[in-house]
Amino acid sequence: MTKVHSLTDLFEMNITSDRMEVYLSRKTEQNTSSCTSNEIIRFLNQSNITYGIIEHNIDSLLASTNDINKPYLVARGLPSIDGKDGWLTFEVNLHPQLTVEEREGLDFRDVMKIPIVESGDTLVTIYPPTEGEEGIDVFGRNVAPYQGKSAKLKLGKNTAFLDDHTVISTTDGQVSLFEEEIMVLPTYEVRETIDMKVGNVDFNGSIVVHGDVPTGFSLKAKGDITITGLVEGATIQAGGSVFIGAGISAMHKGKFVAGLDVHVKYINQGIIETGRDLFVEESILHSDCMARDHIFCQKGNIIGGNVSAGISVYAKDVGNRLNTKTSVFLGENKKSVLKKYMLEEKLKTLSSSMQKLKLLGDKLHEVENKRGKLTSQEASMLRKQKNSIQRVITEYKEAQCEYQSFQEKVADLSLSQLTVNGIIYPNTEVVCGRYQRHILNQHQHVKVTYHNHEIVVSSLY
Repeated sequence: MTKVHSLTDLFEMNITSDRMEVYLSRKTEQNTSSCTSNEIIRFLNQSNITYGIIEHNIDSLLASTNDINKPYLVARGLPSIDGKDGWLTFEVNLHPQLTVEEREGLDFRDVMKIPIVESGDTLVTIYPPTEGEEGIDVFGRNVAPYQGKSAKLKLGKNTAFLDDHTVISTTDGQVSLFEEEIMVLPTYEVRETIDMKVGNVDFNGSIVVHGDVPTGFSLKAKGDITITGLVEGATIQAGGSVFIGAGISAMHKGKFVAGLDVHVKYINQGIIETGRDLFVEESILHSDCMARDHIFCQKGNIIGGNVSAGISVYAKDVGNRLNTKTSVFLGENKKSVLKKYMLEEKLKTLSSSMQKLKLLGDKLHEVENKRGKLTSQEASMLRKQKNSIQRVITEYKEAQCEYQSFQEKVADLSLSQLTVNGIIYPNTEVVCGRYQRHILNQHQHVKVTYHNHEIVVSSLY
């Protein structure tokens, strides 16, 4: 038996999965004083370990007498240094890519500042990614680093590169950021309350109204819509965000739709849909509010109506002392839940119709087989049965496909959360997909989450 084999009997070798560290440990208490560090190094080399050998740790291993199974680091590679992704600095106040915590801390008055720029103003500074540095593993092989990726930004209307790192505006207007595209859109300003003299506004840019929007009027914009006053039962539709300085008092008339966020002081009997987040400075009262991601109402109550958020709802209080029924939908919004329920009912009805039509067809065929032919009335009935069952089968397949698409888009309910910093009152209903929980007792400072097929109420602290 060679010396290396004897070392194999004496020592156990472990190599980390990333091949950056090698450990040796003694298998037995057998005396190893006859071994030398050079023999250990040759032992390592026979396993192709050639880089980063730590000789003084080998000496410590050999000097140990009864540290059975204690690992000694005998070789270490040179880790690669990852590159950094590029990033963007927005030179105008757009609140881009904020975390939930940062969004919570936004001052409502600051949000209402309209980001107006002039031609030539700098919009974005682009910082390039950095390259990483290669490492070397214990086998002497190069380890490729992570190479930083460029920050994503699309240039929209009226923007241009000044140089490789600077984006500027090419016109006067309002800056709008939609997903990863920055644009400067012309701004249509109304310096008074909307009335019959102004009429409805449909503009290929952004709209700013220095006043109120009464019931019955309509504002539509491809960019943002900013209203400094009160909005009643109007129709507000923005491709970007909607900013309302006062509040919404809509009496369940009209509708508010935003491609991105809605920022508003309060909502009373409003119907709101956002493509991202809803920020309410005070309270949401008897309204239907639906946000793709988050609803923030930390300083006020959510009382009555329905609020739906794809990820989370933050509120001070939910419900009230009068136990007004209040529904919170997490993960799937109320519209999706109702649509799925209607499709399920439709599938049941169509399935029942198919069974009845099939039974009718079977009876008519049985009569035909016995008699040899059908009467003209029976033959007409059979033709109608064939047409009807074919129509019902087609409807069933279409409804089944639509229902299947809903099933494939099911949200990860474990990420959904209702956070209540104050009180959640009885008669509040929390719905997560097919699961629901009626709050029967008052709770304070709680979070409501989905876990293991049930909705759980737990303390925030």
